[in-house]
Amino acid sequence: MARFNYTEAEHYGGQGGSGFFSIPNDGDIKKVRFLYDTAEDIEGYAVHEVEVDGKKRYVNCLRAYNEPIDNCPFCKAQRRQQVKAFIPVYDVDDGKVKFWERGKKMFARLSALCARYPHLVEQEFEIQRHGAKGSKETFYDIMPSVGKVPDGTKITDLVDEMPKVVGGLVLDKTPAEMEHYLSYGSFPTNGQSSSTTQATQVARRTPATGREVF
Repeated sequence: MARFNYTEAEHYGGQGGSGFFSIPNDGDIKKVRFLYDTAEDIEGYAVHEVEVDGKKRYVNCLRAYNEPIDNCPFCKAQRRQQVKAFIPVYDVDDGKVKFWERGKKMFARLSALCARYPHLVEQEFEIQRHGAKGSKETFYDIMPSVGKVPDGTKITDLVDEMPKVVGGLVLDKTPAEMEHYLSYGSFPTNGQSSSTTQATQVARRTPATGREVF
């Protein structure tokens, strides 16, 4: 179960399509619209970080915080669980939908913005970076764009269909596939099978069939 209510964020993490949005340089400013209507649209994700073909990827965690650790092979193997917000934004400068990867602290800021702007997508914002590349002290100012007020913009005005997070940016793997990774350092390829994979395929958990939201 990868998604959770922001009030449950404290229970996650801390265990022993579109591209990504970034603001690369200190002082840079980008204009965006957050692709949320109300706070109920906002989701958090519990993930595990792995390496696939030499690149960092996230894998959906298969258990809720109050479920047995055995429900997720990566948790059982004590691979660190991380809490992420993959925030869909419309990049005003290039007219594309992207995901802004942030951590647990962003939930409170998003909640506050939604409280101030009941239909968040209607307001254009400017995000300014403070901090050099690689700095762990980097923070971001989020301010309404100068001279801009809520204008009635809807999410459907900016994107026909929201790109997927789980199954897209975040890999969606079965328990058997996770066990394979733990044993061999890679996920089974298409057509690859084993007695373990075949035996546990039916046990696949489908995360977030019942979405939990803010």
